[in-house]
Amino acid sequence: MEVNSDENDRTIRVAGQKEEEEEEILKKRILLHPLFSLLVETHIDCIKEAYCIMLNKLKEAMKEPLQETESFIEGMYKQLNEINENHPEPNSSA
Repeated sequence: MEVNSDENDRTIRVAGQKEEEEEEILKKRILLHPLFSLLVETHIDCIKEAYCIMLNKLKEAMKEPLQETESFIEGMYKQLNEINENHPEPNSSA
């Protein structure tokens, strides 16, 4: 029984090694293909384009809240300036 188990283990290991070797050969063939660099470049360009689209959408999504925040801050500055103009500081000499 143990002999069969050992033989099965060896068979599985040999099959696994052969599969790994075939996978490495396939990887090398793909890397050496004349159009591989074009494929990679095109893929990266596609990712860049998707990234730019995403950034533009993010910019648009942030635009209105930023404008609202700027308007709020400007309004607060105006109110503070009005308060300062209408209520001068008391003299410390009195």
